[in-house]
Amino acid sequence: MRSDDFNYRQAACATFSLLLAGCGSSSAPSHVFFGAYFPSWLLFALLWGMLAVAVRVVMVLMGAGATWPWPLALCLAGGFLLALVLWFFAAGALP
Repeated sequence: MRSDDFNYRQAACATFSLLLAGCGSSSAPSHVFFGAYFPSWLLFALLWGMLAVAVRVVMVLMGAGATWPWPLALCLAGGFLLALVLWFFAAGALP
């Protein structure tokens, strides 16, 4: 195959169709709150944010808030890991 025979349009269409294959599922997990459907990934993101703030509060209460390097990255990573563990125990699978 010569390099000028490669069709970028077909490659882009194939790539995007593979990336969007998960969006066509009719059984996307969602939860009903106050009569509205919320996707599960949105709840995971909210949980992640709340747990990241909780990790920051714990760091400050321990007196390590200013001494540890990269506190923002540490809080976000800690919140993400805690949210992932809670999600795994609540849903029985990873998102």
